[in-house]
Amino acid sequence: MRRWWHRSLARQMVGVLLIALLVTQVLGFALSWRGRIAALTEAAHGEFVSRTASLVEVVATMPAAQRREVLLASATSHSRYWTTEDNPQDSGRDWYVQSRIYLLAPLADITQFRLSPTPPELTEAERRVINSKTFPLWQPFTSPLWPAARPALSFRFEPGIGMGLITPLPDGSWLNAVFYKREQVDTGLRYSLISTLAMAVVLLGLGIFAARRITQPLRHLARTADALGRGEAPPAAPPSGPEDIREVQRAFVEMQARLHRFVQDRTRMLAAIGHDLRTPLTTLRLRAEFIEDEDLRQRMTDTLDEMQRMTEATLTFARGVEVQEPTRTVDLSALLSSICDDLAELGLPVHWSDSAPLPLRCRPDALRRAFRNVIENAVTYGGSAEVSLTSTEALAEVTIRDRGPGVAPHLLEEVFQPFFRADAARSPAKGSVGLGLSIARASAREHGGDLRLEPAAPGLRAIFTLPRGPAPLS
Repeated sequence: MRRWWHRSLARQMVGVLLIALLVTQVLGFALSWRGRIAALTEAAHGEFVSRTASLVEVVATMPAAQRREVLLASATSHSRYWTTEDNPQDSGRDWYVQSRIYLLAPLADITQFRLSPTPPELTEAERRVINSKTFPLWQPFTSPLWPAARPALSFRFEPGIGMGLITPLPDGSWLNAVFYKREQVDTGLRYSLISTLAMAVVLLGLGIFAARRITQPLRHLARTADALGRGEAPPAAPPSGPEDIREVQRAFVEMQARLHRFVQDRTRMLAAIGHDLRTPLTTLRLRAEFIEDEDLRQRMTDTLDEMQRMTEATLTFARGVEVQEPTRTVDLSALLSSICDDLAELGLPVHWSDSAPLPLRCRPDALRRAFRNVIENAVTYGGSAEVSLTSTEALAEVTIRDRGPGVAPHLLEEVFQPFFRADAARSPAKGSVGLGLSIARASAREHGGDLRLEPAAPGLRAIFTLPRGPAPLS
């Protein structure tokens, strides 16, 4: 769940909206629940009282023979009416028994006058239920809905929603009324839930729309930044989305342009320096040929050769930071296999561990030079090279191991500095100017990865890590 939540800004925005809606609705229901139930209960009792008061006024003027049919016809799903000759206050539990019989009788039997005037015998289970009840005392009843001139007595049912009412009629008989429901149905709650669901759907739609307006430009910006970090030159998309997002996009495009100008200016400057250095180096070489002392002439020529190699290597290193090669998707396993095969054909002890195809978006010529530099270093200073490829969902990892003397742990980072040599063995006599690892690391970092060295006991292990990356920008 945590991973799902942190995976997308759009999900977080929509989730926060829905959670806020849910919390506010729950709090609203909790605060109003008891008040709503009390109001609904009072409304149900008020309707029953008003109906009973009207019925009393009607039957008070009717002959006793007609009252029964009128009272039966006035019954509802939750209320019943009947008359008794004696005062119901004195009957106590028997009044409840009779009201229960009336309430349990089907409404159709009552309204169609099929109810027997003699109450049926109670079953044993019904007797146990009735005997378990505690009956409250009748209390004088007052209500704005009840005529003040006609006295009435009442009591409330507990639990449940209901009440009993009795009132004397002019001829000395008593009108009995009972109302009972197990629970009050809150239709307003149902409508509230429906409205909450409708609000949630509307908020969900609006939240998705708003989130996409924000996250789509950000997602494109992230992929553009990733491509820029790999050394690509993605085309600048027109700013879109809210004004804040457009400001970020414009700032990113300006930064991208400044970076490209900086790299181009530096590369042109270094190329000019390299071109200017070739002329005095050539002049010095010609003058060295006129030196008669053969030993001195040879030392000067060797020094000039080293300077020439350093100049050319420096220019190669500087040009490597300028993107010239287009980025494309290649099979990294096939690329490494071809490098190892080429070096093996030259008689170098290079061993390649076969690997499954691994597509990677990169500049293959730049990576080929970086891999070849490190493999040749391993052969030159370690005697052999063992090359392998592993991968995860996010990274490709190329390992190049030798079996040589290795490098001291405190020098594992120093060897990546330009012109640095770990020991005297890595001398100009072997053709090294100390830029091979620097160029290889620069190439790896241009692709968004890195190159590091680790002791292998014996030998040294060079590890390229390259991000497999998202899909290319459209």
